[in-house]
Amino acid sequence: MRQFDHNGLMLAEYQGKLFERSNELDCSTAVFIRRFLHSDLLSKLDSNNSSSLSLDVCEGINSILEQFGDTDYGKVKYSKSALFWIGYMYRYISYTREQSTKFIMQLFNYRQMNDVYYSFHTQDPEWCIKSLLEINKLSENIFDNNARLKQIIREHGNY
Repeated sequence: MRQFDHNGLMLAEYQGKLFERSNELDCSTAVFIRRFLHSDLLSKLDSNNSSSLSLDVCEGINSILEQFGDTDYGKVKYSKSALFWIGYMYRYISYTREQSTKFIMQLFNYRQMNDVYYSFHTQDPEWCIKSLLEINKLSENIFDNNARLKQIIREHGNY
């Protein structure tokens, strides 16, 4: 597990602000998140190197719009504060557990994150992670690549 340092904080705040700004787009939250998951920007964010990004939120939104275009598809938009927290938490977990954002979003669906927002957003991020793991009947081992590999080997038997 990696320490949440200044670099991690910058990336988490940037991603939180990016998600928050998505509320101003014409598309729904679901469409934005789907596009974000397949964007070149996410690949750069998952490198966890803030020096390789401009950290300008408008630039980030524009890069996603340039890559996928604009649309008015979808109606449901989450609140700006919930979107900020969801974006921040995804980056926090990705950074500290050294996992891809796609993997984290498979574990903790954005709908679930929105559902727990009001109860969780004032809590410590580590408490939130433990609670999310508990809700989903998972353990910290899910973030350990070697533990996942051992589990697959156990499930498939000997070679």
